[in-house]
Amino acid sequence: MNHDIAALSAETLLAIPLSIPERLFTGDPDQARREFRTLVAIWHPDRCSHPEATAVFQHLSRLYATAERKLRDGAWQTPGLLTLRGSDGTHYQIRYLRTREFELGQLFIGSETATWLVEKQHADLFQNGLDVIAGLRFADGRMAAQLQPGLPAIAARFETADRLALVLRKAPDLLLLSDVLEHFDGRMDARHVAWIVSSLLNLVCYLDYAKLAHNAILTDTVFISPPRHSSALLGGWWYAVRQGQAMRAAPALTVQYAPFDVINHQRGDIRTDLELVRAVGRALLGDISGARLARDKAAPPAMLDWLRLPASGSPVQEYQTWQGRVLKASFGERRFVKLEVSVNDLY
Repeated sequence: MNHDIAALSAETLLAIPLSIPERLFTGDPDQARREFRTLVAIWHPDRCSHPEATAVFQHLSRLYATAERKLRDGAWQTPGLLTLRGSDGTHYQIRYLRTREFELGQLFIGSETATWLVEKQHADLFQNGLDVIAGLRFADGRMAAQLQPGLPAIAARFETADRLALVLRKAPDLLLLSDVLEHFDGRMDARHVAWIVSSLLNLVCYLDYAKLAHNAILTDTVFISPPRHSSALLGGWWYAVRQGQAMRAAPALTVQYAPFDVINHQRGDIRTDLELVRAVGRALLGDISGARLARDKAAPPAMLDWLRLPASGSPVQEYQTWQGRVLKASFGERRFVKLEVSVNDLY
């Protein structure tokens, strides 16, 4: 919190997200109340002639309302530490390196955990995610050993007064793909995009085995391990359904890039996941639409052609084509190329 609150400009105050009053107020109810009154005395439109006075006053009121709720519910967030009070009175402390907003709430990325806080208005989607994760099965121990590191493992779940919390275990070297892409200014080397797409196709093959459609394979649901050249699909399970069943909801990017007939009929279809893997590949190369990739020479032609062509309905066939034809034509013999990014670089 900035203690010289009287000196804060309208632009600075309006830039504070409504979900993060901790950037303005002190984590003590009485002190926060005094700070709010000080700001109201400055920015009340009846007293302040600034053209943004009304907007600032309304924003401050909303920020303070969120601050009161967080302080009441034990959900005040100090940098790197989130404290939550469960509905049963239990207090939970979650250490994190970075937090991100997502369409249903907030994500807190820690060294060994990823915690999703979902607003209770989405309780049906939250429960759906729990049910799908609990139902993940493997043919044998070998399949489990290969695939479990790329799938969610629940460490804890609980609820607060207004949110539902899901804490997943996370290997320390896993980085959120959105964060990695931002680190590289929105465009990654095609050689690294290649192994990320390979690992995602492998996970889609498992989803097809499990007769599931995930429906949210995106850069903000996927984590990657640079040293292991592997991916983990930890987020977005709220949207997963069995193939052929009615979709409950979908992120905007899914609606944009899923096959038209899937969105029209709103049924789980593995083609959606295959199309989303292609969209992720294009996004990592710098243009999710694919329109500029050839002009920018973002990747070898064989790779670009595959990323822009419609997906078939067979993940195994897609994986075999990608590995056996596309990558070989694009890069020749397979070799390990180190991705120079780590937790310390991002967080």
